Amino acid sequence: MILLMLAGAAAAAGSADRPADRTRDRAVVVSSLTTQQLLEYCRGKDSDPTANFCTGYILGEFDALSLAGDICPLPARASNIEVAAAVRKYLRARAKKTGTGAPSFVARDALRDAYPCKRR
Repeated sequence: MILLMLAGAAAAAGSADRPADRTRDRAVVVSSLTTQQLLEYCRGKDSDPTANFCTGYILGEFDALSLAGDICPLPARASNIEVAAAVRKYLRARAKKTGTGAPSFVARDALRDAYPCKRR
């Protein structure tokens, strides 16, 4: 409890030194999984229906983004296999570029490409 209070006080003191806008552009991702590890877990055929870590990770990201309105899947194009295939293809195509990015951001970008929302 004391550590939380000290951390909060330190954050409040530090925020006076910098504009609030700068902290927003630096997302903090707490994950022990790397994008290269996700790529390893997602090896295999895109149409593989096996329930495994890769599929679970992707579908979890899909659900979170769908509920947040960040992606807009059409029911006819959003089966589990199609969703997993879209991210697997994206991972493979961009393996070298996405190697240092957080896996959740890479999956997010893949799903945004596959299931964009029409913006007005």
